[in-house]
Formats: sequence, C-alpha cells, structure tokens
Amino acid sequence: MTNREAQERAARLGLSTWITNVVAAGDSSETITMKRVGFQSIDFHLGEADSWDEAFRQATRIIFAA
Repeated sequence: MTNREAQERAARLGLSTWITNVVAAGDSSETITMKRVGFQSIDFHLGEADSWDEAFRQATRIIFAA
C-alpha cells in the first residue's frame, strides 16, 4: 500500500496516517521508520508497524473489536 492509498483509507475511517522515525536504544542505535494510523492531532495511534497493511490491521482490530 502506498502512502497515498493509506491516507485515503484512513480518511474514509476518520483517521490520520503519519510516519515516525524511532531510534532504537542499544549498541546499534538503529533508526526505524514506523507507520502510524490513528489521531495525529493528539498523537494517539491505534496501529503502528513497519508497513501500512499491518498498521491498518492493528487499527481495525481495535476499532471493530469493541
């Protein structure tokens, strides 16, 4: 899924998408890019993963499991 497709899919659900770079603690100090789905204006993510598909899977599981 492309960034544009993710944005459109999130908009249909009333959500936002954004990308966060995370620096892993430890010897390597590796930077990891995480894709987030949720409410960006309050920095509250419902799904977070290294791919949009997985981030949406997590978010929809939370939304529809209630």
